[in-house]
Amino acid sequence: MVNHPNRGWRSRWTVDLEAATATHIDGWVFRFAPAADQPGAFDGECITHPEPLTTLHMRKAARVAREAGDIWIEARHARH
Repeated sequence: MVNHPNRGWRSRWTVDLEAATATHIDGWVFRFAPAADQPGAFDGECITHPEPLTTLHMRKAARVAREAGDIWIEARHARH
């Protein structure tokens, strides 16, 4: 899928493993912490979002949250 409009999504993210955050160029920041009830799993929380939060941002929110989780997992696996 060379022409897929979202093929370069990884380049829009920066992961800080020490701070346990994933930051998107649009201003979304997700913090990750070990899940209390599932060993080895992580919970993500949106701690910052674009301002002003527009309807367009809200339509993209689910995708952005999924990407944050995916990029966090990739970064953690690449570290080991």
